[in-house]
Amino acid sequence: MQFEIAKALGEAALSQADQHQLPPLAIVILDAGGLIKFAATQDGAGSLRHPIALAKANAAIGMGMSTRQLYALFEQGVLPDRFATSISTVSTQGFAPQPGGELIRKAGVTLGSIGISGASSDQDEAVAIESLRNLGLAS
Repeated sequence: MQFEIAKALGEAALSQADQHQLPPLAIVILDAGGLIKFAATQDGAGSLRHPIALAKANAAIGMGMSTRQLYALFEQGVLPDRFATSISTVSTQGFAPQPGGELIRKAGVTLGSIGISGASSDQDEAVAIESLRNLGLAS
């Protein structure tokens, strides 16, 4: 993924957060190989917001699905909790299967992922999805 795309997506997410008057967010965007292309943490965000956003983005790109989908698999018992523990152990960027991590796709190709943390998981997810849609990068 080009840096310009990652930056535009990050700025769109920050704009969405401001429009919805959300608490301070952290946003992390990874390329398809899991490298950080863009990261921002708004003033006033807690110190764990960035690592949580990174772990959400990492879970999405690492597993090839949104963290909402992963969350559902754990809730339904399809994936056991020990699976999450194993993945967390081997992942240097964390693994957070809570809503707020989305794949970034264009024309059916996965470019990377976005992870957001700071509001409720549902609000984090909504900001990610709306920002992706606004840029034609819906997952």
